[in-house]
Amino acid sequence: MRLILTLLACLWAHATYADQTDPPLPALYAVTGVAADDVLNVRAAPNGSAAVIGTLAHDAKDVEVVTLSREGRWARVNTGESAGWTAMQFLAAQDQRYTPLGLPEGLTCFGTEPFWSMTFGESLVLDYASPGRIVRHAIASLSPNSNTVSQTDLRYRFVWGSRRDPVTAHILPGQCNDGMSDRAYGLYYIDDQGPRIGCCSLN
Repeated sequence: MRLILTLLACLWAHATYADQTDPPLPALYAVTGVAADDVLNVRAAPNGSAAVIGTLAHDAKDVEVVTLSREGRWARVNTGESAGWTAMQFLAAQDQRYTPLGLPEGLTCFGTEPFWSMTFGESLVLDYASPGRIVRHAIASLSPNSNTVSQTDLRYRFVWGSRRDPVTAHILPGQCNDGMSDRAYGLYYIDDQGPRIGCCSLN
């Protein structure tokens, strides 16, 4: 329930900072233009005077940007158990690779109360993990596919589970928090079982 309330608050609340845009469209970036003996600061707010809450290595890769500031100068990223803002001028977009299903490689979804996680294979299967158990399920259908998906419109609908108890699920853009940390995510998962709800990450 805590995760559901947190997610709904993120989806419909006004932006926390004035220099923030919504909804986020997550993508992977690499740090660029930072000297080898230096680091890229992650700040508590999207401005250069905000407190430094973390750093990124000068050659860091697979940095997931979950949203940009309104003017596009700052990127929201995770550092440790928190989310902060770093200068967009020092980030370069990486090419996003997709599985044959059209899902981003490395995509995982997860939730709490109880804990669960979902990873996707290259074939029409997913692995669903809950405490003490991992079960492989078939994916009956997936939309869109690799021919129609784009990095600017990450929206998926698919059916998984058994024939007797199929689950219709969606992965959609939207600010999400796992309810256990201050990390931020740009995709969320929801299905018709309960419903089960959680956050998704590209790495």
